[in-house]
Amino acid sequence: MEELFKIWTWYLASGVEAIAGLLVAFAALQATFHALRLILHKPGQQIGVQEPYTEYIRLGLGRWLALALEFELGADILRTAIAPSWTEIGQLAAIATIRTLLNYFLQQEIDRAAQRYPQAPGHSPPTHIQPPVPLKTEVRKPQ
Repeated sequence: MEELFKIWTWYLASGVEAIAGLLVAFAALQATFHALRLILHKPGQQIGVQEPYTEYIRLGLGRWLALALEFELGADILRTAIAPSWTEIGQLAAIATIRTLLNYFLQQEIDRAAQRYPQAPGHSPPTHIQPPVPLKTEVRKPQ
């Protein structure tokens, strides 16, 4: 029975790590998409004007990475339940401590950046700093 518990816990921890990997991949794709849109829609724009957009991209990426770190920490906690030796428990504890510290400092940075550019989570930047979308308009001659 104990061996079955260890196997299931190992699979569960691996699944939780896989979810963390998917979150990081999604975050990277989303940040890349937004960065490319910024580059393509704002060629030659001054750096000071682009800062709110880049900060918005950074905040979104940071939030996803913090969530992925939480999943990784959860997988570490599951693995401590099945670690067969004190050496492995010590290694897992060191990894969990590092991940917790990374998450703490990442959250501090997210909070500071969110104070500089306040907005509701999950929404695009405020409309007064929204990048303009080029509109196709027809020029008609007056009759």
